[in-house]
Amino acid sequence: MKIRSLHLLFAILFILLAGFLYYLQIFKGPAYKESSRKNSIRLLSIRAPRGVIYDRNGIITADNALAFSVFIVPQEAGDIDAEIKKISGILGASESLLKRNYKRNYRAPFAPCELMKNISKREAILLEESKLDMPGVVIKEFPLRRYIYKDALAHVLGYTGEIDKRELEILKSYGYSARDLIGKDGVEKIADEVLRGKSGGMQVQVDNRGRQVKVLNLKRPRRGKDVYLTIDAGLQNFIWKAMEKRKGAVVFMDIHTGEVLSLISSPSYDPNESIARMLSDKGMPLLNRAIMGQYPPGSLFKVAVALAGLDTGKIDQRTSFTCRGKLKVGNGTFHCWNRDGHGVVDLHRAVSESCNVYFYNVGLLLGVDEMDKYARNFGFSKKTGIELQGELGGFVPSRAWKKKEKGDSWYAGDTANLSIGQGYLLATPMQIGRFFACVANNGTLVEPHIFKRPGGSKYEGVELGLKKEHLRAVKQAMLDVVDNAAGTGFRAWSDEIAISAKTGTSQSGGGLKTHAWFAGFAPSDDPKISFVVFLEHGGSGGADAAIIAKKAVEYWNRNR
Repeated sequence: MKIRSLHLLFAILFILLAGFLYYLQIFKGPAYKESSRKNSIRLLSIRAPRGVIYDRNGIITADNALAFSVFIVPQEAGDIDAEIKKISGILGASESLLKRNYKRNYRAPFAPCELMKNISKREAILLEESKLDMPGVVIKEFPLRRYIYKDALAHVLGYTGEIDKRELEILKSYGYSARDLIGKDGVEKIADEVLRGKSGGMQVQVDNRGRQVKVLNLKRPRRGKDVYLTIDAGLQNFIWKAMEKRKGAVVFMDIHTGEVLSLISSPSYDPNESIARMLSDKGMPLLNRAIMGQYPPGSLFKVAVALAGLDTGKIDQRTSFTCRGKLKVGNGTFHCWNRDGHGVVDLHRAVSESCNVYFYNVGLLLGVDEMDKYARNFGFSKKTGIELQGELGGFVPSRAWKKKEKGDSWYAGDTANLSIGQGYLLATPMQIGRFFACVANNGTLVEPHIFKRPGGSKYEGVELGLKKEHLRAVKQAMLDVVDNAAGTGFRAWSDEIAISAKTGTSQSGGGLKTHAWFAGFAPSDDPKISFVVFLEHGGSGGADAAIIAKKAVEYWNRNR
């Protein structure tokens, strides 16, 4: 009887055990299988901090700050819509925005999908505290690029962004991958391979609620290398403020090495903010006017014409012409800016007072072919070679070009226009800055650059073979542009430092205000830098452009 009862008891226990196993395997099996699958290994990428960008004095211009982004792993989330709703409540962001980001960034069930970038540290902590209710949520730290001088240095430094499909196709073989951050413009783009470093990763085990159990493997990211520029951040920032949001460009350059101390383009943009909205801005803030803006140089070109006249022997320092306010050329009448005329004018006075009639005569003596040749020798119509992308080369017209493109002959009136930097002639502010560096250093055409060379080695320049006495005559006249009350640039006179310069006012077309140029070098007796200030529709070159140049040169002199 006892044995029978014992058998019955074991039978009942066996039935209960079999039933429990059946329940676990058949009814709860799928749930436990899913839980087991979610108790999985997760791969998290760790973005490498980019290298720091320093100015010539070791001042930081671009570095990294810690930022946070929120991701969701689709296969680990319980209910995507429910989790997005909770995230929306914590971040104060609309559900529709988060859902759009989810659809746009979704790649695979196991891949973290970015919902929102650059969230605050407080928001990141709140999300972390709520992860028990949101198992698919992942908060990732990453280095965010920070530009110290904002819009003042934007056209030099450029900006970064996520790699796009076209870029990935080109760069994949060089180790780039989807979602990498790369340089899009400026130094960030030119030096991207140096700055970007190498990303790392972490292999972690997570439980079925998405909580980290342990780190299985860690590959630390390798920080990018630092880059040093020739730019003087203090000078750059000073000039940017002095421009007061005027449209235009400014270039300051070491006349012997070609090191660019300052490169300004205005309007500009803040690379810390979204770039997308800048694309539709009518002011074209993304356009680097210093290297991409092509404008008639106006009377600045008279310096090139004067040197060409002296070098060919068509004129000497004593050659004079009478200015009565206008000159008859062919069937047209060409005016001087001084409608009353300058009277008898020699080279010195023609440069310092910018007499058009004098240069009409010199240009007619030279002819278009000689002016074309010398303009090209001085670097017009050729890119300067500065490392920044997108540089344009300006334009120098010729007899053959006009016949081919315009179907017309070259006339004496075209020559007269060219001799004062008008007509078809175009130049960039960077070309102008290099040309005046050439005048200041006695005839060497240097190559502008913005990266510091190892050991301070210099870039080689091209010797143009100009006679020093000719250069001396022109430079003495340029001193009087500023130092003489009758000079067109007298507003740039400084009691701190002697400045030599040339004013320029060029037509802009469409009935708009003329462009203003002011370019030269300093100090006059022992030149170290060249400069050019260009104001789009800025009126006379001897007004605001001259005042900005004076302030900037004085700042440079006090802080060099």
